[in-house]
Amino acid sequence: METIFSKILVAVDGSPLTNKVLGTASDLSRLSRAELHLVYVVESGWAEGDVARELAIREMEEESDRLITEWKKMVSPGLAMTAHRMSGHPGNTIVNLASDIGADLIVIGSVGKSQVERMLAGSVSTFVVTHSRIPTLVIKP
Repeated sequence: METIFSKILVAVDGSPLTNKVLGTASDLSRLSRAELHLVYVVESGWAEGDVARELAIREMEEESDRLITEWKKMVSPGLAMTAHRMSGHPGNTIVNLASDIGADLIVIGSVGKSQVERMLAGSVSTFVVTHSRIPTLVIKP
């Protein structure tokens, strides 16, 4: 039997919607026997060399390591998951990683960590839907 998806990329950010997004991606991966890839993007938008920036990035990286460990425990038992912690513009990073790994589905939440961030930077999910060449499943709260 041919499966619909062979590689699923799930983009998470630690927002309240993350558990629902990860659960949906995990279920789809299990049902279609697809590889599951998780990406957590640490946004890098501050000036180079800024000491406060370096400390903030280090804290975000440590937090992301902790979160990724938690998320790995949440996926369906027996389902292998590859985690990618990256830095950069979240939308671009997600779209590029999906292309690089040959994903045939992206699963992402409709609302990120902060309404303010969305107003200032735009919605990551909107960016991904607009710029990705593969199907994108947007999970609402």
